[in-house]
Amino acid sequence: MEKTFISRRSLLGAAATATAASALSLWSATATAAEFPGKTITLITPTVPGGAMDAVARLIAQRLGPRLGQSVVIDNRPGVGGTLGVAQAAKAPADGHTLVIAADSYLTVSPRLLKGGATQSFKDLVPIIELGASPMVLVAHPSLKVANMAEYVTKARVQPGKLAYASAGLGSPHHLNMALLEQQLGLKQNHVPYKGGPQAFNDVLAGHSDLMFIAMSTAEPHIKSGALVALGVSGAKRLPDFPSIPAISETAPGYESEFWFAIFAPPGTPPAVAQRLNRDIAAVLTEPDVVKGMKAVGMGTVPDTSAAALALKLRRDDEKMAKLIQSLGLKPE
Repeated sequence: MEKTFISRRSLLGAAATATAASALSLWSATATAAEFPGKTITLITPTVPGGAMDAVARLIAQRLGPRLGQSVVIDNRPGVGGTLGVAQAAKAPADGHTLVIAADSYLTVSPRLLKGGATQSFKDLVPIIELGASPMVLVAHPSLKVANMAEYVTKARVQPGKLAYASAGLGSPHHLNMALLEQQLGLKQNHVPYKGGPQAFNDVLAGHSDLMFIAMSTAEPHIKSGALVALGVSGAKRLPDFPSIPAISETAPGYESEFWFAIFAPPGTPPAVAQRLNRDIAAVLTEPDVVKGMKAVGMGTVPDTSAAALALKLRRDDEKMAKLIQSLGLKPE
């Protein structure tokens, strides 16, 4: 058998080349970070103008620009359940000048359920910061004659398959929140999917469907007027602004679900650039006008704004949604 011998000189030469390449890469990343930001920053928003996410994006952009010394412009890229805009950002240069704001469902649900959806994995994106989170509230029409979670659960168990809950469609947050609850408590109900949240909610208000998970900002006036009964919030704890509404976890220990918005950068973004963005956006989130604006669209403050906390939260939510979607037998459509 012929033997191949590699000289010590060759090994040293290869090592020197590798070291030089590593040093060049480090210098390049450091130089990029030192020069950042060098131009206008684009914040891709995967929704049409006018919605809650667009409002949050514009709120952040207006305050972030002065801190960075560069303008921050919004680029609305709706389509394919939010994955179109996320994929666009993932292909952008990794220099921190292109960012994307994403909802949790864009990364954990849409790629699994939408045909033609972008397959870009969130694992390739660089987490920057979570902006805000909000639980949903489970509301019932008064005709259901339940005043709290315990009464609702009892009724659902006594009448399996009789109670009808509305959602914005298969795989929507309204549907998946209820599916989680049904699995945990062993409930059987009739799911009535609609083509959108407003239509579903209007039918609950009219008493055509019994109950629904919905954003608190949407439900609040109807709860106060008595048109709907608030049974519980999907977060781990009661909301400070609505202390009389219990957390669902008080009846179903461990139950927790919320939607959130966060900012990500393209794969390969230098750590120093990501850290700068995290630091400045975190400062923006503490400004009184921003706190007020976030609250107006139903988004609560985030206890931990570190990139590591966002990465962990996303990984946990993705694992939870993967298991739930598989258990429900949902397929791309």
